[in-house]
Amino acid sequence: MTSHILLDLKACLKTFARNKSTIFWTLAFPSVLILIFGAIFSQSTVRNDLYVQNQDLVDGEASFWSDQVISVLNETDAFNIKMVDVSINATDYALENRLDSLLIIPQGFNDSANVALFTGGGSSASMTFVYDQSSSSSGIVQSIVMGVVESMNFEFSDGRHYLVVEGVTIAPQRFSFIDFFMPGVIGMTAMTTSIFTSVAISSRFKETGVFHKLATTPLKRYEWILSRTIFNILVSYLGMAVMLLIGVVAFNMTITVDAVSLVMVAMASLLFSGIGMIIARFVKDPDGADAAANVITFPMMFLSGTFFELSQMPQFLQAIAKVLPLTYVSEGLRAAMIFGQADQAIFNTVLVSIMGVISIIVGSWITKWEDD
Repeated sequence: MTSHILLDLKACLKTFARNKSTIFWTLAFPSVLILIFGAIFSQSTVRNDLYVQNQDLVDGEASFWSDQVISVLNETDAFNIKMVDVSINATDYALENRLDSLLIIPQGFNDSANVALFTGGGSSASMTFVYDQSSSSSGIVQSIVMGVVESMNFEFSDGRHYLVVEGVTIAPQRFSFIDFFMPGVIGMTAMTTSIFTSVAISSRFKETGVFHKLATTPLKRYEWILSRTIFNILVSYLGMAVMLLIGVVAFNMTITVDAVSLVMVAMASLLFSGIGMIIARFVKDPDGADAAANVITFPMMFLSGTFFELSQMPQFLQAIAKVLPLTYVSEGLRAAMIFGQADQAIFNTVLVSIMGVISIIVGSWITKWEDD
């Protein structure tokens, strides 16, 4: 009986070793998740960008209380403090540059703080915290800023609120987190649909001998790839329509679909279809195809700002995100569909289009319909 068990166990182990997809989901996928999420959340201190405009200056230098606030914020090691020139409109600057958080210390802040601290009477010195409500990090930053101000109130006036922070949204009642989240999901869906479809079809046709039959027909390789790419574009548009419908009906979503965003989705499908064809060239069987596609798509899902804002990640992961094509797809769709930044949207679309044309050319060139 023992020998039978050992023989069957040996057969199971061989089957496991030969099934690349099972190996991926059992070993590689959990490892990738641990590495990605571990790198994101294991940081003892995650620094968020906090823009500060100090309008309370004396002879070009920060007044006493404005300097105290900025110094205490800096000492928390929670922020990368970035000063904004006092001569510009801070709210417009936040909108134009898509800032998550900006603290405005108004002119006369020092005098108001002195009056509130030394005379009492219920008066206070107020600062304005401008934030983007579609950003998950802005809530974290606001909580820390409020905590710092409360600690200063407790230290200097036994908790009396002589310093206060008033929150102001950048675009009240316009955007929500689902608005910010949806373009990233649309880009991610275009990626997974195109890569997985291209890799799966290529590996299956290779295994079943369909490529050998296609080689005897007038159909050219690039024609076949373009046909599959157009199919992926249509499927991506269908997925986009379903997601937008759910967003509008279920969450009262307010994003805009324009020509640039539609072109971006098409070019993203072109790009990722080409990448899928390139991956498929080096895959021998369908099981290996699934594993190879997952190795490419999963890191991009989590490192391209689809689920987590890039500012929330360690610097080395942000550097990696800058070379991932999905980053430019997601950012371009957000620029077109949410922020109305036509220049940024067009730039990203052109960049993705160039990468897409290159990937299709390379995919057509290396795709073989006959065994080497």
